[in-house]
Amino acid sequence: MSSAVVICHYHEVALKQKNREIFEKKLRTNIAFMLSDIVKQNMVMRGYGRLKIVLPFGFEDTEKIEIVKSRLNNVFGLTNYGIGIVSALDIEKICEASLKVLKSKNFKTFSVKTKRQNKKFPLNSVEVNQKVGAFILEKFKSDGKEIKVDLKNPDITVHIEIVDREVYVYADRFKGPGGLPVGSSGKVVSLLSAGFDSPVASYMIMKRGARVVFVHYHSYPYTSYDSIEQVKQIVKILSRFQLHSKLYIVPIAEAQRIIVLNAPVELRTILYRRLMIKIAEKIAEKEKAEALVTGESLGQVASQTLRNIRVINQIANLPILRPLIGIDKEEIIQKSREIGTYEISSQPYDDCCSFLTGRHPETWADLNDIFEVEKKINWNELVEISLSNAEVENIYADFLDKNIVEKIED
Repeated sequence: MSSAVVICHYHEVALKQKNREIFEKKLRTNIAFMLSDIVKQNMVMRGYGRLKIVLPFGFEDTEKIEIVKSRLNNVFGLTNYGIGIVSALDIEKICEASLKVLKSKNFKTFSVKTKRQNKKFPLNSVEVNQKVGAFILEKFKSDGKEIKVDLKNPDITVHIEIVDREVYVYADRFKGPGGLPVGSSGKVVSLLSAGFDSPVASYMIMKRGARVVFVHYHSYPYTSYDSIEQVKQIVKILSRFQLHSKLYIVPIAEAQRIIVLNAPVELRTILYRRLMIKIAEKIAEKEKAEALVTGESLGQVASQTLRNIRVINQIANLPILRPLIGIDKEEIIQKSREIGTYEISSQPYDDCCSFLTGRHPETWADLNDIFEVEKKINWNELVEISLSNAEVENIYADFLDKNIVEKIED
């Protein structure tokens, strides 16, 4: 039984020119940690324009292959990957390898696609395609199986990649999630609720290469504890994409009580949001994060009108990233299904932003009115009160060996 090999391709990473090596190394590291319980780290290797993973089992071991696939599907930066075997630089060996990767496959039509990076190989890509295709047809015919070549819409394609010292042959090719490797774009702090929006926003910013630290606000004991448990479950799911996540759980009930005593009911939601931004910036300072992330979508609720977003932004020193700003609710819910947070976000929970607010919150706040209220409030004191009672929880992907967490963070 030959060991399986996974050939990983990327697109956006390859466009980074002078910084390309940095992104490639980060992608390699992320893959190595993602498969750390299956593959030795030195078996994840960089090559020109691709990464190679040598698996310690054959590609016929479908159970383990499925585990590898499920992990690689969560590695941002991968465009696609193929699972097959390695062949020597010899056309006869390539033909035999091509036949091997088709073993047990059910198909009636096929094609062969060759990429020849090694220009010293005596046959060009077209000639390799012809030789391998003819070999496959002959072998299947001798076994009494009717197959034919279809170059436009084949049931299956044999991919051949000829590099300097070896050849990769595979028929199983899978789409990756794309994007950039997590950690290649710095670190952000995401304001996370148990709803649909902020988990999706966090996912989308991870896909752009940012490592995410989460902060969840609650008004317990005035609201239930449910949202905290739901958020922990959501972070567990999102940790599949970055392996290890830090979650700050921040009680703001006391700070909200002080705001309620000083603010008209219609402005409270906006003031709560400004408080959350100030707290998140303190956490970002501690975590050396470069920006904040929210799940706001323009016009979706009262606090997300253009004017109110401007008023909320005014208190921030760090950039506030809003990946969902132009996405409607239906699209957000669909994405939550895709990433696995939908079932949790569908459950009822108490939103701390609705604590002692009216039915008709201000939709077009005047910043001067906000300033008048805030003259009565010591923001630094409210932030300190909230953070002094905050809890910090480390949450890991289910399969992760916690002993390698420090290496991941590096």
